[in-house]
Amino acid sequence: MPHPDLSVPYQVVLSRGLPDEAGAVRLRRDLPEAEWRRIARLRQPDDRLRSLVGRALARRLLGQRLGRAPAKVSLGAGPRGKPMLMDTGPHASGMPPALHFNIAHSGDLVLVGVGPEPLGVDVEHCPDSVDAALWRLITGRPPPPEAPPDPQALCAHWVRREAVLKACGLGLAAEPGTLRLADADAAGWSRVSGRPEVENLRVRLLWSSPDHCAALCLPDAAIRPPACASAGSPPSESWSLRTQALADWIGAPRPAT
Repeated sequence: MPHPDLSVPYQVVLSRGLPDEAGAVRLRRDLPEAEWRRIARLRQPDDRLRSLVGRALARRLLGQRLGRAPAKVSLGAGPRGKPMLMDTGPHASGMPPALHFNIAHSGDLVLVGVGPEPLGVDVEHCPDSVDAALWRLITGRPPPPEAPPDPQALCAHWVRREAVLKACGLGLAAEPGTLRLADADAAGWSRVSGRPEVENLRVRLLWSSPDHCAALCLPDAAIRPPACASAGSPPSESWSLRTQALADWIGAPRPAT
C-alpha cells in the first residue's frame, strides 16, 4: 500500500474483494495470534475473511502512522465495546489514544477510517425492497406518501445513521431512527441531533448507488476548524477517500519467519 499523505488528518480506505487462502495467510501475519483466534471462532467463512481484511487494513494504516509493524499495534475495546487503539508506549496509561479507527464491511467491501479523533464509517448493501416498518425503524419517520419506499434512499439513511452511532460509541445500543439529520450543506455534510451523545457530529455520504451506500461521520471541529471558519463558508475537507482492490494493497507473499 502506498505511504499515506499524513498532511490529511483522516484517511478512509475502501477495499474491494476477499482473499483466497494464500492471501488470508498473508493478512494473518498482520494480526497477533490471539486476535486471529477470536476471528477464527466466527461461524461463517466470509465473516472470518471480512473481519480479517478489516483488522489487517486498520493495523496497516495505524502502523504506518505509528511507525511500527501492524501486528505490534495494540488494539482493544473501549466503552460499549468500540474498537480502539490502546496505550501507544510513551503515553501514560489511561490517556486518550493518539489515533482512532473504525471498520465496516458488507459483502466483499471493507471500509476503514483512521484519524486523530473519534470517527465512524459504515457501508451496507441496499436491500431488495423496503416496507413502511423498516423505513420508520431506520429514519424515525413514515415513508414518503407519494411513492413506495426506495431501497437506495433507505440505505443512504441507514449508513449515515450507523456511522454516527459508531462514531460516538453507541453502536447497537440505540436505534437509528432516534437520530435527526439536518439538510446537507454544499459539501454534503449534515449536522446530527436527537441524542446528547451525537451533538457536534456531522455525517456525509461517501457514495450512493443502487447496490451499496457508504458514509463517514466526523467531529464538527474536524470538518470546520474554528480558527478557519467563517460565516457561510463551506466546510474544509480534512479527509481523503481511496478505493482499492484487495490485490493492490495486500502485498506480495512474504517468507515465513
